[in-house]
Amino acid sequence: MKILNAIHAQNIGGVDQVFRDYSEVLTTQGHEVALLISNNGRDDYGSRKIFKLKNISQVFDCLHLLWILHSFKPDVILCHSNRLMKWMKILKFFTRTKSVAINHGISFKNSLNCQFIISINQQISDLVVASGFDEVKSFVLSNVIKVDQKYQVKTIKNIPVIGMYGRIEPRKGFDILLKAAEILAKNGQDFRLKIGGFEAHRDYGWTNINDCAREHNVFEKCQFVGTVINKQKFFEDVDIFCVPSREEPFGLVILEGFLFSTLVISSNTDGGKFLIKDGEDGMLFENKNAADLAKKIIQVLENSEIYQGLTSKAFSKLEKEFSFDFLAREIDQILKKISQTPC
Repeated sequence: MKILNAIHAQNIGGVDQVFRDYSEVLTTQGHEVALLISNNGRDDYGSRKIFKLKNISQVFDCLHLLWILHSFKPDVILCHSNRLMKWMKILKFFTRTKSVAINHGISFKNSLNCQFIISINQQISDLVVASGFDEVKSFVLSNVIKVDQKYQVKTIKNIPVIGMYGRIEPRKGFDILLKAAEILAKNGQDFRLKIGGFEAHRDYGWTNINDCAREHNVFEKCQFVGTVINKQKFFEDVDIFCVPSREEPFGLVILEGFLFSTLVISSNTDGGKFLIKDGEDGMLFENKNAADLAKKIIQVLENSEIYQGLTSKAFSKLEKEFSFDFLAREIDQILKKISQTPC
C-alpha cells in the first residue's frame, strides 16, 4: 500500500514520536511510505521520500498538498495534526486517497473531516462515534514505543532522584510535583528532582517552573535539564518517574519509564489508569492531589523491596501490549479494513 504519513506542526513531543513510529513500522512491513512535514520542521528522517509544506499560507499549503496527493497518488493519507484534518474536509472531494485522522487527544472535532479515524484509546473512539461518526470507520490503536533493550535491575539510591519531563504547560502538572516535593522535604525526606521539558507556549515556560520551585522551597533540590534528547541517560539517573498530568489521554512517557526499568507514579487520568494497574506494575495517585503523590513516593522509598516487582511487571506489559510488534499487527488489520471499506 502507498501511504503518505503526514504531520504539520513538529516538535519533540508525543505526537511527533508517534508519527515517527508509524513511519518505521509501516516501512518495515513493506509499505511504500512517504512523509509530509512542515518546511520549518526537523528534517532528520533519513532517506525516506519527503514532501514539505512551505508555510507561506494555509491556502497555498492546502493546494500544495492536493498537488502532492495527485503526484504521489497514495492509497491513504495519515493525518497527525489538526490543520491537515481541516484541509481534508475539502480535499477529500478532489482525490481518491482515503483520509485517516490519528486522534492523539480528547479534542476530536477536526478529525471528523476525515473519512476514517484512529483514536489512541477507547474513550476517544466512543466520543467520536457518539458524535455521529460511522462506527465502521472508527478504530482504536494504542500508542507504542520501540522496545530495543532488556529489563535492567535498578536499586534506589541513598539520595533518591525523582524525575519528570514533558511539554511545559499547566496541564502537565509540574507544579503538582513541586508541591509534593515540598511535602517530602517537610517530612524530612532527602531527595533530588531532575526536571526536563520543552517550552510550547509563550505565556508558560521555564520561568514559571523556576518560580514555582522557589515558592515551594525546593529550588535547591532541582536539576533543570531542559529538552530531554537522550532519554536513556535521563532515566539512568532517575529512581522514580512521575507523571502528574491533570489531563493525559494516553501518556507515552509512562511507556518510556517502563522501557527504562524505572518505577512510574502517575495521576489517575485516563492515560494513567489505562497503562498502570495500581500496585501491580506502577502506582497511581489522585489527580491534582500533591499530598497523595507525596504519600505514594514515601510508600516506595520506605518499601524499596517492591521496586523490582513493579518495574519487571511493567516491562513485561510493555513487551506484550505496547511494542512495535503489537503496532505492526494492529495497524495491518486496520489498513486492510480501510482498503475494503468504501467511503
